[in-house]
Amino acid sequence: MKKYNFSAGPAKLHPSVISKAQESIIEYENTGISILEISHRSSEYKEIMDKLKKNLSDLLNIPENYFILLLQGGATYQNSFLPYNYALENSIGCLVTGVWSKKTYEDFKLVKETQMINVENTKIEEFLLKDNSKDFENIDYLHVTSNETINGLQIRDFKNIKHPSLIVDMSSDIGSYKFDWDNLTYIYAGAQKNMGIPGVTICIGDENHLPDADNPSYLNLRKLAENDSVLNTPSTFSVYILHLVCEWMLKSGGIDFFETQSKKHSKLLYEQLETYSDKIFLPISKFARSRSNLVFNFVDSSQEDEFLSEAKKHNIIGIAGHRSVGGIRISLYNAVDSDMVNYISDFIARFFNKK
Repeated sequence: MKKYNFSAGPAKLHPSVISKAQESIIEYENTGISILEISHRSSEYKEIMDKLKKNLSDLLNIPENYFILLLQGGATYQNSFLPYNYALENSIGCLVTGVWSKKTYEDFKLVKETQMINVENTKIEEFLLKDNSKDFENIDYLHVTSNETINGLQIRDFKNIKHPSLIVDMSSDIGSYKFDWDNLTYIYAGAQKNMGIPGVTICIGDENHLPDADNPSYLNLRKLAENDSVLNTPSTFSVYILHLVCEWMLKSGGIDFFETQSKKHSKLLYEQLETYSDKIFLPISKFARSRSNLVFNFVDSSQEDEFLSEAKKHNIIGIAGHRSVGGIRISLYNAVDSDMVNYISDFIARFFNKK
């Protein structure tokens, strides 16, 4: 039975990726062994890594002076890892736009005094459209969460943040739009939303800002970079799935295709939801609404359970809002195609029009 998966993560994978992975689990490329058994020191794995880094560079237009690492631990690990590398000898700040960036701030400040710049929801438009450089005085590195999956707030134009050295958590929207690298020092993204499965975190940084820190091995960014992601045994299967997703994305048309798709899908659903403003409300202003995670709440909260129950009957899964806030959350990641979006749009129309 087909399910329509709009989960915020782990998220939907394209069928071609799953099919290729199935083949490789039985036997990888005539090696006589499964991809699950392959050594991270083997020539086969090195070939996967080389292709993957080349494809990531092509997809994201990564400058030549940036390193690419594939680490473990997700964004939560990065919350501990980053201040131990970038902040021990420098000052650091966090732009707080929602739950996840607040969590980063709370972790950062346990390692190093961290300045918080709070611009949640209604403040975000005014903040980004002004000259905000004075807000960051005496901050060497500024952390930003590009997409808040819980409240559905997104920042895509990093040039609107007038700071020269940004560290950006792009876990839930990497690969869905083009961006400039001009003021990006380091970005990271857990792959399990837009580009793969749990177990691998994409980390990309400017070599000119590679810190010298006397940290234990897996907390030492320079040592990890020097060992090209194999300081320890990596999550080889997660890396392989990321490799397959990158190949699929390039064959589909690259970032241009997925950015166009993201705009199209989110526009269709947001415009539809706005017609039911007497029954629901969208918590984020139009300026900062996420194209990756569409969040809304019912005016009559008792309708939420009915909506989720009816959705389940129609094989729609993964749309309950985060457990901390409730509501509805429809995630439109790269593998969510137009047929899926049209299907949930039809469901929404039938649900509200019968009321």
